[in-house]
Amino acid sequence: MRQLDRDSGVEHAMKPTFTSLSNTSGLEIIDPIETRRFVFLTSAPVTPEPAPTEGFTFPVTGACRIETASLILPNAVALDIRRPDGTNIASISPQANREFGADDYLIELHGPLKIYLRLKSGIRVDTTSDRIEILFDELTSVKIGARSYHSSPGSTITVPDDPEKVMAALSTFGSTIKTTSPERAWPTLRGHPPRLELGDELRIPDHMEPPETGVTIQIPAEYDAIYPIAPLAYYLGAEVVPGTPAVVTTDSGFDYSLGEQSRVCADRVEHLLKRMFVLDCVIRTEGHYPVPLAERDIVEDRTNLDIPALYDASIVQRLEAYETVPDEVVEALMPMWHRTTYTRPTSDAVELLPYLVNDLSLLRIKQREQQPEPTEEEQEVQDALDSFLRRASSDAAFVRSTGTREVYRGTGSDQDNGGSSSISTRGIPGVGEYISLPETNTLEKSWIGEETPIHGSKLHPAGFANETPEVTDGFIEITVVCNDTEMREEWDAISEIYGNRKDILVDATCEFEVSTDELRDILARDTDIVHYIGHIDGSGFKCPDGILDATTLSNVGATIVFLNGCRSHNQGVAVLEAGANATVSSLGDVGNTGAMEVGETLARLLYRGFSVGSAMSIVEEYTTIGRNYVVIGDPGVAIAQCENGLPLIYYINNNSGEVYEDEYTFEPYVYPISITNIGSIFQSYLPDLDQYYVGVGICGESNVSKNTFQSILPGTTVPLIEDGNLVWSHNWL
Repeated sequence: MRQLDRDSGVEHAMKPTFTSLSNTSGLEIIDPIETRRFVFLTSAPVTPEPAPTEGFTFPVTGACRIETASLILPNAVALDIRRPDGTNIASISPQANREFGADDYLIELHGPLKIYLRLKSGIRVDTTSDRIEILFDELTSVKIGARSYHSSPGSTITVPDDPEKVMAALSTFGSTIKTTSPERAWPTLRGHPPRLELGDELRIPDHMEPPETGVTIQIPAEYDAIYPIAPLAYYLGAEVVPGTPAVVTTDSGFDYSLGEQSRVCADRVEHLLKRMFVLDCVIRTEGHYPVPLAERDIVEDRTNLDIPALYDASIVQRLEAYETVPDEVVEALMPMWHRTTYTRPTSDAVELLPYLVNDLSLLRIKQREQQPEPTEEEQEVQDALDSFLRRASSDAAFVRSTGTREVYRGTGSDQDNGGSSSISTRGIPGVGEYISLPETNTLEKSWIGEETPIHGSKLHPAGFANETPEVTDGFIEITVVCNDTEMREEWDAISEIYGNRKDILVDATCEFEVSTDELRDILARDTDIVHYIGHIDGSGFKCPDGILDATTLSNVGATIVFLNGCRSHNQGVAVLEAGANATVSSLGDVGNTGAMEVGETLARLLYRGFSVGSAMSIVEEYTTIGRNYVVIGDPGVAIAQCENGLPLIYYINNNSGEVYEDEYTFEPYVYPISITNIGSIFQSYLPDLDQYYVGVGICGESNVSKNTFQSILPGTTVPLIEDGNLVWSHNWL
């Protein structure tokens, strides 16, 4: 079996911490980088002693030793029983009981941070939908190792605004991937590419040489060719060279034409990336994680691929073999891709390239329109924003602006520039400053450029700049600011959301009627989320003593800032540039009723472990005014761990009367987050779903009653989609 490379990414001084539980017998492990928490309950009180990190086969950054007769996990997670050299003995499925004779074992736990156990004993594992018990023959010494899933750039390449030099920098990206085997499809084994910084000349650190994979991608030295091939070049570890025709070649003589037109090239790159990736996900089941994967069944039934041989094959050999698989088979395997990112063919996206390819986002070029007039969709959106006051008044709601609405004709500034028929208000972009993105077959879409997307996230370099988190004590810090007592109902709703989970530590506070100085201090704190409820317009945040303009902020320490007020777009950009990773801002006037619905829904989704980008894609689709908001910055940011490892929604259809009374079809629909991105696997606790799926999108289906469904829930509310509506399990059951 091929050994995984030991280096899992950039080393961090912030190592996992191990602490005895104070209120019961057990151990708490905190990941201070991602604010993740994992708890073991033990048969008696334990005192963790520091231990060396060697001996786990897989990389860990911190370790301890305890003595116990059992370990109980209050939340169900996937686990693998291994021999000390990493060889897999068994992957434990949900609601299964297994016994293993006395021996030397390595147990791998796939929780909110990676955890390994080394011990000598007989083992019995009992699992349910919300609990796992690991029982030993007797009091046993257990060595526990852990590492964060966090990954960030470890080096910096300086590159000028020159497509050929950008290609040279891109050629180094594959050197950060930790293995050439199909295991590279795991997100934890795709190391983060180096940071790119625009400068006068190309400077590549000595250790960042292009990997020798035998794959070369030749394309024209133009940005509209470079950007779409970037994720493929990274995943294949390919050298990118200038020239025509556009083609992928290997040292064995294999070539794959990318076509002559940029759009055709982008389509073929996407086709090849997806094909290579999903088949790697299948082939890797021959390695360290031999789980029953639904996609492997399809490959074995419909192709003659030699899976064991391909696991040990080179990238070039796999690339050639994968091209023999019929398109319809690949289509049957393909998970929903998570994100498509659009940009102009300029240097605007160069500094964001490392983050986009680390995310394996699809990259597409959006050419500048040759028409100065707004598109029909852009005008419809602006008309909707302009009429929102009337809609809000019709349901007796009031509007979260700072007072009389001031309308200008021009580009969205505070003064009339004249000569334009577009309509805008202070604090938001003008009609000509929006951009309509094409429809995609991905969960999310995003934009890099000066304009603001009508639907989708606006990627901003400032959101990715603050990459080194501060050390935390494991608490998720949430601050709600309510600067209008008439809007207190939103706080009342979200206060019931925060704090009702047993697996995470939360410090949620609400402050009312804060002054400009107090708000400045709140925003400067190292906080996971600041949720602002109140009045905003182009001038700033309305406080009892005046207006706080975010452009005057020198520092923002919050990870996510949600500005739930009117016309908060420009203030959101300023908050982001002052230090936040992501802001959620409005694109017009928002009525109090609709804003409260958005605020409560977003809070529930973030608290369930969704990234801010995924959460807002759901908010856009299933709330009345969700499309009046936009994520600015890094849409991959998440503030809470997920009980299931991956956040999900259940799609449900009522089958009552067709086969059985009170029977429903449940389809778990999985969303990615940065630490368990595309390439992770998912297994549902629903009956009859005993296989794993490559997680993103629908992962099987099961026909069960409400009572059965309730019995497998993790003890907290989960989102459901029924008849096109978003509902929550605590209301539906």
